[in-house]
Amino acid sequence: MAVAGVVLVVAGVVIGFVGKRTADGRLARNGFAGIRTERSMADDESWLIVHRRARPWMYASAAAMVVGGLCALVVRSDVAAAVAVLAAAVASVLLMVGGTMAGHRELARRRG
Repeated sequence: MAVAGVVLVVAGVVIGFVGKRTADGRLARNGFAGIRTERSMADDESWLIVHRRARPWMYASAAAMVVGGLCALVVRSDVAAAVAVLAAAVASVLLMVGGTMAGHRELARRRG
């Protein structure tokens, strides 16, 4: 489970980095990283609006991954490590979906 723990920690750091860079405009629209939905990719302004609103959600998703990965690294039981990995992955995905939805709501609010 050590490999899974390390992968989760690294993934969490990447999610946090991408969340910050997309929200502050230093990572522009692209086909690789960020919230890539039809609405967020429509134009540069939409990209920024969605990512700025989703930023706290992305940070929470990143934190879930890092915490889950660290738990998987320190627990002695493979079952407990597997539970930590699974819980972190599920929480992270749910938080990213929540951030995407929040970003889309903000975009709809601004565009009327």
